[in-house]
Amino acid sequence: MAITGKTEIGIVTVDELIEFCYLFQDDQVTEKCSEYLDDVGQPLDVVEKVGDYVCVDEKGGGLEKNTFELLPLSGGAEMYKIPCTSVKSEPLIEILYAKVFTNADASLDVYGDIGILDFEGSKNLVFYERGRFDSPQHICSSSTMNNFLQLESPREIPTFNEPHIVVDIRNVDTGAVVARGQKPLLETTHNPSTPNDFEKLFTLQFESDAQGGGSMDTGARVELQCVALTFGVCALVEMFLYKDGDASKSQNKIIEDEDDSGELGVEVFGLICAKCHPFFLDKECYEFHMFNVIQEEHEWVGLGTKINLFKNLLAVPAYSQLEISLDLKGYEDDGFIVQGTTCFDPTNEYSEYKDIQGENGFYVRVYVEWCEPSFLENTWCKEDRIGDFCVMPRSPGLYASHLLEVFSLFIARPNGEEVNLYGSVKILDRWGWTNVFSCTKNEPYFLSRGCNLLPLQGPDRALQPSMYFLMEIDLRDIDGHVNIKGFVSTCVAIDECQRPWFDRRFCEVVRLLNEKSFAAVNYTLFSFSVEAIMKVSFLFKGRSSAHVKIYGDIIASYDKLSYSTSYDIEFFQRVLFTRKKANFLEIEDYFRHSRYVVAVPMTCSLLTKVNLSFQTNLGTHRVRGLVEFQIGEPSRIIKSDFVDICIDVDWKGLPYD
Repeated sequence: MAITGKTEIGIVTVDELIEFCYLFQDDQVTEKCSEYLDDVGQPLDVVEKVGDYVCVDEKGGGLEKNTFELLPLSGGAEMYKIPCTSVKSEPLIEILYAKVFTNADASLDVYGDIGILDFEGSKNLVFYERGRFDSPQHICSSSTMNNFLQLESPREIPTFNEPHIVVDIRNVDTGAVVARGQKPLLETTHNPSTPNDFEKLFTLQFESDAQGGGSMDTGARVELQCVALTFGVCALVEMFLYKDGDASKSQNKIIEDEDDSGELGVEVFGLICAKCHPFFLDKECYEFHMFNVIQEEHEWVGLGTKINLFKNLLAVPAYSQLEISLDLKGYEDDGFIVQGTTCFDPTNEYSEYKDIQGENGFYVRVYVEWCEPSFLENTWCKEDRIGDFCVMPRSPGLYASHLLEVFSLFIARPNGEEVNLYGSVKILDRWGWTNVFSCTKNEPYFLSRGCNLLPLQGPDRALQPSMYFLMEIDLRDIDGHVNIKGFVSTCVAIDECQRPWFDRRFCEVVRLLNEKSFAAVNYTLFSFSVEAIMKVSFLFKGRSSAHVKIYGDIIASYDKLSYSTSYDIEFFQRVLFTRKKANFLEIEDYFRHSRYVVAVPMTCSLLTKVNLSFQTNLGTHRVRGLVEFQIGEPSRIIKSDFVDICIDVDWKGLPYD
C-alpha cells in the first residue's frame, strides 16, 4: 500500500498512520512493513505498537516530530502518539464526596454505611462502611477538609438501573443517628436530546430522623454530591511510593523509618485528588478525594509498596482526561515528599503509568488501568465460542449469521450549537466499505440546537463483520464547532467468536485529542440474525399526494430485547425516518425512507412504530401505529381515514445477495 492521503505529515499521513495501527490488535507487534513507503520510496520499519502508540525507525527522511506527541522508547527509538482515540463506554453513577455537618463545631467520631441499591440488578454497592468500635472515623465539622467521609471504592461502578442511595451514619459515643434515609437517584433519568443532559451533577441531603427508633443528633446532616454520566468509563488507579537509589546523598532529606517488620517507609499525610473535565459542568466541581489524611492521623507507607487509597475505582467521562494531583508530606517534617499533577487519556487498549517526582529522591508511580464495560469483565472459556451461522427453525431455507447493526450516532459539541455537518461515516466489513452517512461541504447536514442524534443514511446492505470490522468517522462543521475523526475497530475476541462480545449494546466514544467535540457510536454485533429490507409506501384515500408535507418518525425495535431505561430507548432503536415540522418532506405517491436494511435477531420479532403527520392546505392528519413482523412475514398496513401506510419486508439470510 503506497502512501497517499489528504493531510500530509512528513512521510506518512495522519489517516494512514492511524489506520495502520488498527491493523494490529496485539499489545506488542514487530513487523517489517515494506508496503508503507515515504515520498522517495524508502520503507518505514515498524518496531513496536502499544495501544494507541506506534514506534517507527525512519529510513529515508524525517517525520515532522512536532505533529505528534514525542515520547522516548528504549534503544533510541521514538514513539509518536496518534491524535485520536476511541473508548467503549457505558452509563455510570459516581458519588464524588460525602460531608458531615453538625450544629456545633465540636469534633465527633462517626460510623455507619453509605451504598447504592440497584433494584433491577439486585445489587448492593458499598461506598462507605465503618464499624462502631473497630473502624470509626474522626470528624471535625469546623474544618473544611476534615468533615469529608473517607469514601471507598465499591466492587463496581453502578449503572442506570433504578438506583437508590442509602445512608445510615451514627455517632460513636452516643449511637445517635447523624443522618439516615433512602432516596432514588432520579437525576440519572436523562433525555439526551437535551444538549447538556448526558452528564449531571447533583447534591443530596440526608438528615437525622426518628424512623427506625433510636436517638438523634438534631440538626446534623450528611451532604452527598453525585454525578451521572451517559458516556462513562471506569479507571482503576494504583500508586506506589519509591525513592531513587542515589537520593541518600542529598541534604535535608526526609528520613525513612522502619515498621515492626523492618520495612523501610515514611509516615505521610496529605491529599490525593482526581479531577475530570466534563463537557458542560463546572470543572472545579467534579473532583474525587482518593486519599485525605490529616497530620494527626498520618499513615505508614512502605517504600516500593502501594499507597492505601480510600477510593481507587473512578467513573470518568470517556471524552475527558483523568487528572491526578498529589500533595503528600512527611509527618513532623516541613518539606513535602511528593507534590505534582499528571494526566491520563481514557482508552480500552492498554494500561499505563506515570511518575510524579518529589524532593529528596522520593517519587510516586501512578498506574491507571482503563476497564472494559462491566458486561465484558467476566472471563470466558472455549465453551463460550459461538458458530458462524445456523438454520432458522421455522424457515429451513433461511440461514442466520453474525451481523453488525449501527443504531445511532450521537454528536456532542460546545454549548450544543447548531451546526452544518459534512464528512462521512464509513464501515468496512468482509465485503468492503459502505457509507452510512455522507455529506459534502457544499451540501452539509443541518443539526439544530438541542438535537444530538445524526440520522444515518445507510447501509444499503447487510453488514457482515466476519473476522473484523472497522468504522471510520470523519465529521466537521463549517464554523469549526465540530472536528471528529477516529475509528471504531474490531478485536481478537470477535475473530474468536467469544460470546460476551455478541448481542451486547456497545457505545464507543470517538474523538480527536484536545478537541471539544466527540461522537458516540451505538451498535450491536448480533450472533445470529437475518436481514430485513423494508419499504414504506402510502395509499391516499381519494386524494392526490401532491403538496402533502410529512414529518414525524418511523422507528424499528425488537420485541424480546429490553428497553427499560431512557438510555436504551434513545440510543438502541433504529430511526428509519425522522423529520421535524420545520424540516418537512414533500412526498410523492410512493415513499421509501432513507434507511431500509435492518438486522433482526433470529429469536426476535421486528417492531415498527409509526408516528407521522400529513399536512395539506385543508389541515393536518396524524397517523400512529405499531406493527409486528415475525421473521418471514411480508407486509403490514396501518390504516387511517386519510392514508394507509403500507410496510413491506423482504427477508434474506446468508449469503444476503
